[in-house]
Amino acid sequence: MSKRKTKIKVKGLNQERALNNLVKKIKIYNLKRENHDESEFEVDHINKRELKKLISSVGLEVVSITYQGAFKKIKRIITSYGLIVALLFCSIIYAFQYNFVLKISIFGLKTLNKSEIISFVDKNLPSRMKSKIDTQSLERMIKNHYENISSVSVAIVGQSLVVNVNEGILSDEEVLQEAIVSEYDGLITDINLIQGTLAVDVGDVVKKGDLLVYPYIIDSQGNKRTIKPQAEIYADVWIKANETHYDYFIKKERTGKIFQKREVCLNNLVIYSTHGEIPFNDYEMEKTSIFISKNNILPLKKINYCYYEVITKEYVEKFEDVREIIIEKAREKALIFLQKNEIIKEEKYTIREAGGIQQIEYVITVSRDIGG
Repeated sequence: MSKRKTKIKVKGLNQERALNNLVKKIKIYNLKRENHDESEFEVDHINKRELKKLISSVGLEVVSITYQGAFKKIKRIITSYGLIVALLFCSIIYAFQYNFVLKISIFGLKTLNKSEIISFVDKNLPSRMKSKIDTQSLERMIKNHYENISSVSVAIVGQSLVVNVNEGILSDEEVLQEAIVSEYDGLITDINLIQGTLAVDVGDVVKKGDLLVYPYIIDSQGNKRTIKPQAEIYADVWIKANETHYDYFIKKERTGKIFQKREVCLNNLVIYSTHGEIPFNDYEMEKTSIFISKNNILPLKKINYCYYEVITKEYVEKFEDVREIIIEKAREKALIFLQKNEIIKEEKYTIREAGGIQQIEYVITVSRDIGG
């Protein structure tokens, strides 16, 4: 009996007949019936390949194959060495890639764009290999490219290129440009400062263009540090609109009579024109022109002149007769400037009269964030 055995577990129906057919063609050992449709037995390892074909031909299914004896030990050793080789290969790959920078990290930014600086650093790297990166040269390039950076340091930490920057102090002109200013006239009712230095307090009346928040802070050591200002500043904003009424006024109106004249021009040269004098003493004229040479290289243009007869009329309209209409017109003008979902806190109007002329000023008060 061979010392190298292979244990095979099979599955299928009518196993007695199938196994009897197997025994006629190949020698089996230690046959065990686990249940009515599963059996286990051993064969000489040398007959393993032939046995697989025979099992399939008699209608059985191989469930498992287990190697016995020295061959099993050899297979285990080969598998173990395969794992060792895989680990060794991975270690070599890791040691190789550790020589490269995989990430660029930026710290210390306040107003500059982080992704923009990362892109600039990446483009100016001669290589991702650590040994080829000159950190001092990279520091000089960053500082020269960005005027607002007062100092910068670059270091390689692990597989990251770490860039620390300090932004410079803004000039007075830049401070005013970066500060938050009011876009409206109003009375400040509430302030929630997120960052920056306030230029106003609750209860202050501000006008459009007034400074609200400076783009800097004073730290604990008394130094001024630039920072992007952010705040929620609510104010009662006054939205104003005006409407004017005249007790007496003159207005020109069209009578409905029209006189038309047509011309055909080549560039500015009139080559055809209808004749006739304008029959009106007073009129309004409207002019339209179209090109009529779509498939012609000559720039021919047709011009229509429409003359509308107008007459001058005098109107006398007492303010008291149209008072509510004029006030509503002023209100509608003010409502145009409301923002979406804005709630009106107060509405009022004033009327100033002089020499038969009434000036209506309509004022709507709303609560609005003016610090955005």
